[in-house]
Amino acid sequence: MKVRVNDVLEPVTENSPIHGMVRVLFLDIENDVASLIGLQDPLRSPFDLTIDELSKSISEGDTKHVVVQTPEYMLVLEEDLTDKQKSDRDYKWNVIAPLIESHYPGQIFYPGQMGRMISERAAELGVTLKQIYRLLYRFWANGQIKNAFLKNYANTGKSVRNYDPSKPPGRKPKYQGVDVDRCKFLDAADIKCIQIGYALYADGDVSKKTSAYNKMLSKFYSVKSTSKNPEAEIKLLPTSQMPSARQFIYWGEKAFDAIQRERGRMGERKWIKDRRPLSGTVRDGLRGPGHQFEIDATIADIYLTNSYSRHMLIGRPVVYVVIDSFSGMIVGLYVGLEGPSWNGARQALFNAFSSKAEYCALHGVTLAAEEWDCNHLPHQIYADRGEMIAAASDGLAKGLKIEIGNAPPYRPDWKSVVESSFRVLNNITEIRWLPGGVAARDKERGERDYRLDATLNLREFTKIIIKAVLHYNKFNWQPDRLTKEMVDDNIDPTPASIWKWALEKGVIDSNNKPDDLIYLNLLPRDKATVRKNGIVFRGMYYTCDIATANNWFAKSRSSGVWAVDCWYDPNSSAHIWIQGDNKKFERCTLRLADVKYAEYRSDEIFDVLEATRQVSPSHKRAELESLISLQQTTENTISTAMAEKKEELAPTTKSEKIKNIRKNRADERELLREKATVPDGVRVDESAQPAQILKKNKDSYAGGRSSQVIDMLKRLRPGADK
Repeated sequence: MKVRVNDVLEPVTENSPIHGMVRVLFLDIENDVASLIGLQDPLRSPFDLTIDELSKSISEGDTKHVVVQTPEYMLVLEEDLTDKQKSDRDYKWNVIAPLIESHYPGQIFYPGQMGRMISERAAELGVTLKQIYRLLYRFWANGQIKNAFLKNYANTGKSVRNYDPSKPPGRKPKYQGVDVDRCKFLDAADIKCIQIGYALYADGDVSKKTSAYNKMLSKFYSVKSTSKNPEAEIKLLPTSQMPSARQFIYWGEKAFDAIQRERGRMGERKWIKDRRPLSGTVRDGLRGPGHQFEIDATIADIYLTNSYSRHMLIGRPVVYVVIDSFSGMIVGLYVGLEGPSWNGARQALFNAFSSKAEYCALHGVTLAAEEWDCNHLPHQIYADRGEMIAAASDGLAKGLKIEIGNAPPYRPDWKSVVESSFRVLNNITEIRWLPGGVAARDKERGERDYRLDATLNLREFTKIIIKAVLHYNKFNWQPDRLTKEMVDDNIDPTPASIWKWALEKGVIDSNNKPDDLIYLNLLPRDKATVRKNGIVFRGMYYTCDIATANNWFAKSRSSGVWAVDCWYDPNSSAHIWIQGDNKKFERCTLRLADVKYAEYRSDEIFDVLEATRQVSPSHKRAELESLISLQQTTENTISTAMAEKKEELAPTTKSEKIKNIRKNRADERELLREKATVPDGVRVDESAQPAQILKKNKDSYAGGRSSQVIDMLKRLRPGADK
């Protein structure tokens, strides 16, 4: 085994020719001599071994090479040294330089040379032999470099100094030129008290170091009164018997470093979220796009109106975003009134797993399928515990084989990609400055309530968010997401470009499942009612082939209504889904009378129908007033009739009262005809009638015979003579 200068060797067995760790200082190949120095304190004079013996010991395993770490004080660049450090180092080097750089290499290691050369150099410089030997040993033991002469401050301040109490260190404290009492000489007990007191500040239990210091003095350096009076004064010990504030801070900061203090004062949750060390990215361990999705919700800073009426406020919507962790692509979206909850999350996931063209068209956005070509199931989903901890979300794991990951409470950094996307979308849309937006500035007293400016409905706001998502996917620049293969293919570092590249390369790690399974596990489920005129869901009527073929509506009319499970898309009321006998999904369509609801969300239609069913207080009062008026009119009419009835002579028997009903009815009818008002255009135009007819019927008009008048009108009606 080859031996080189500055190698460090260590014995392995007792057969090793060395008895401790040594460094090779010089090799005399011609004379087969290796000069070594032991590295144990105190350093001793170098000794010699044959190179052959040393190499053989290494080959046989009795001695081995070891790597010794360079001391920290020597690991410094030349430009980082101060002039004082360089001057001190160079002075020491110049003392031994002639001994190292002699007439021929290694002269000092030859027999009889070291003592003579050192004596001559000491006499020349006027220093002691010990000074030169100490510098030489230090130079050799530390690798024979000039920086070995730098001062080593590594252990400075680590040892506790023991002072004579009668001679305390430092200058005497004075006040206005007069000596005052010194603070206490600290012992181990005092330092422990300081650590306990300083912990109050480091853990955030008090706001200031001064408060922690005062509490420490009150607890450990005060005299408590023996009186049972709780208001008795506490007296501090003399100044010479308690630590000063400077001592408290000095020893406290030695016990608690800056990270401990920051962590304690910020709180564990906030420190982990904002200040913890970052050991990697969320993309570590992902196989590619489609491997892991992140989902989260936020409440948008805007108030919306109902789609049927701009004056009906529906509050602030919930925006769910599903984002691919690898590419940063927003793959799913939900804007609605559900949540944050599992019902809202499942709708966002359904959107992520289905085609976007139909969804966008529903909200007035036209795009080609390749512009947002994301309809893939992932293998993992990361979400908040609130949505995914529900039992309903178990269907993702069991039905679709998707692994669910739940972030701990107060740890949004576990879903950093989707959390940052909310900030970007807010900046793109400038939501707070839209009509009805929550004011971006502090609201001044007396300012107009921004809720009164709400104008957009849910569909219009969703259109804005869709446009913002498309912009984000196409233009959000994230160079750190590019892999070597993407850089080689000259791919733009945007989510859309990365996703498109992954589609073309076939590296999207998708979890393919049939549509029926997706409907079953992700669409919200509710109860619908089968009635005689359709399947009723949220006030709307649907029909389907299964219901028609099995005569459901006829059975309901004869046997009564019954409930069926239905699945629905909250973004559209056009269809619902039910399961047939073979568990296959059957799509139900709105009947013609309810097609007007097809373009609206089911929750909006439900709200409108519920609103129309409610009677306003003003309408109720008007109805009540009308009923009371009707009742009063009825009572007055009856009272008048009863009074007139009493004035007439009443029949003596029942038979007289009820006889001649038919004749009386005919007379009453004739009277009504006589008093009836003839409509315009029906009266006889006298100028168009023959004079003889007018003369013949003159007496009839005068006598008021209504039957003759009506007969005449019938005869004169066009076509009556035919």
